[in-house]
Amino acid sequence: MSFRKRNADQQPKLPPGSRLSAYNGQLLISTGVPSLDDIIGGGLPVGTVLLIKEDRATTYAQLLLKYFLAQGMASGHHCALASRDEEADELLRNLMWLATSGANDDDDDHDAAAKSAARSNAEGDRLKIAWRYAHLKKFETGVRQASPSPQPQTQSSTSGGDGKSSASNGEPKPYCSLFDLTKKIPESVLEETKPTVLDNADGEDDYATLLENIRKLILENNFSSAIPAKPNTMRNVLRIGIHSLASPSWQNKSSCDLYKFFHALRGLLRFSFGAAVVTIPAYLYDEAPNFVKRIEHMVDAVVEVESFAGSMVHNDAPYTQNYHGFFYVHKLPVLNSLLPPSTKLSVLSAGGSNDLAFKLRRKRFAIETFHLPPEGGVSERRTEPPPSSETKKKQPKKIGCGSTPGKTDPLEF
Repeated sequence: MSFRKRNADQQPKLPPGSRLSAYNGQLLISTGVPSLDDIIGGGLPVGTVLLIKEDRATTYAQLLLKYFLAQGMASGHHCALASRDEEADELLRNLMWLATSGANDDDDDHDAAAKSAARSNAEGDRLKIAWRYAHLKKFETGVRQASPSPQPQTQSSTSGGDGKSSASNGEPKPYCSLFDLTKKIPESVLEETKPTVLDNADGEDDYATLLENIRKLILENNFSSAIPAKPNTMRNVLRIGIHSLASPSWQNKSSCDLYKFFHALRGLLRFSFGAAVVTIPAYLYDEAPNFVKRIEHMVDAVVEVESFAGSMVHNDAPYTQNYHGFFYVHKLPVLNSLLPPSTKLSVLSAGGSNDLAFKLRRKRFAIETFHLPPEGGVSERRTEPPPSSETKKKQPKKIGCGSTPGKTDPLEF
């Protein structure tokens, strides 16, 4: 037998802003939200489709789509966006951008946590925990945010699928960045990354036109994995965002065109270095529940956002002060394995639990484990006793056997 030494230079290089799954070795890219990455197993696998069911009264699903595209811009990926309800160029110009410092909107939360920790330390002398619970792991409701990423330097080109210049400055691209919702993406970044707008011409079948544009984008920019790459070249990742698909603005010939579109889209992405995030107004099809269920079987992952805004059920609930809505996970991506990777790797949904909620602060969006607030409120409610003078005035006269008015009864004990 003869052995050959493995040459690292001849091994295929990972695309910028990506990593391999620790569970099944699948190539992953970040959605831009650390908590959402944790739920689906560390990130969105390349070659899959993530479906987000929109909320009736809010635009949280559109916010998650913006996170997905903004992370692609920061990681040097090629982004493509299609929308019929809003201008795609306007959505791209309103993307959030990187946070420049660790201070964010959650300073109040950190201060409250610090105060509670100091209070618990002060009461440590009086309160003791049972020995059987002393060494248990601390319960965490969320995923820790990453440190702010440095601003990416301009490059000569980042849109090519061969990725020759995606890491031309020698610095690795971030996998998941920390974004600030109060900041918009600079115009220079849009000009440098050159995102593609999948504009559908007015026709009878928008789904067929969009699918053809995606197919041309994959083939012409060398994103197809069926075509071998040149030696010593690095592949780049294609991110496809589709906003509010199947809304009344999308024209089709028959009701089966949408099913054909998802079936063909997943087939294209399976043999390409690309991933797609699609938002759909599922509430428009409440009277036909099987319509959305059939779509869920044709995609790889399905999540749903349900806001408390405009809800009569959750309007006066005490937990609305801590959360802004529920976050449901209907389907997780399963590739090259029998079980989804989140069953072992996730912090929020390990073991298949689905008790999740989200909150939107001024600068960030986060998904956490849902829990009810303490009974009676967070703060302690105490009533001080009335002054001694009032007690003496209100104290009735005690007259018993052998007692005289104004004196203490000697038989009282």
